Amino acid sequence: MSATKNDAKEKRLSNNWKTDDFENFLEYYGEVATKRSSSPREEKRKDAEYIRQFFPLVKFLGEVLGSETEVVLHDASRPDKSVVAIANGHVSGRSVGSPATDLMLKIMGDGNTDNKDYVVGYEGKTRQNKYNLLSSTYFIRRDGRIIGTLCINSDQTPMYALQQAVNLINHSYFPEAESSGDSEAPQEENLITSVEDIATQVIAEVSAKTGVTAAKLSAEQRLTVIRELSDRGYFNFKGAIAKVAKQLNISESTAYRYLRMVQEE
Repeated sequence: MSATKNDAKEKRLSNNWKTDDFENFLEYYGEVATKRSSSPREEKRKDAEYIRQFFPLVKFLGEVLGSETEVVLHDASRPDKSVVAIANGHVSGRSVGSPATDLMLKIMGDGNTDNKDYVVGYEGKTRQNKYNLLSSTYFIRRDGRIIGTLCINSDQTPMYALQQAVNLINHSYFPEAESSGDSEAPQEENLITSVEDIATQVIAEVSAKTGVTAAKLSAEQRLTVIRELSDRGYFNFKGAIAKVAKQLNISESTAYRYLRMVQEE
């Protein structure tokens, strides 16, 4: 409606005000309120513009926190492609256009954040990382609604490697006194989902101690893997030799030779 028509409308309503005050009030102010209220599409656009203000912050934090820390900006209105900006995406393997996380979906589903502005220090899991990430999330609100999140995920692998190195030095130069008691070491159980899990775990442990990947393990280090697997009863599984040979990138005959060496010790 043009300004001229609006003015005419106001004049007509003003002239009729004395005859039917209440109906004129509802008609006039009802129209004004309708015009001023934003449509869902308009609200979504405004939310997106508000989130876009955080784009430079994502890049800034990515550089400040370093290459092992991922910074992710999510738009809650588009869960299938919620990631709208990301720095150091190699940490989780994600990129712009990746979907929302289960935590974000849960929060958006039940709206329960206990009125917190952020949550810090929880574990983030990925398919490609050996260790869980250290994660924190800031809730982006507009008019009291959560419209997005700013997430920071740090890869702890270098820290674990450093811890392994410190432990190695500690045990080498500051040995602990041997216990003279008869108490047995506590039992440990690994809840596996496949036969490969045991081999994967042992190889990961040896790799962490040595600081090299499975593909670069030396013959002596591979022998250590076979020895540990033998102690854990791994070779009682059918097809165990073939599976560990594949993970160590060696032939089955070489794996058999290592196993015979261990058994003859």
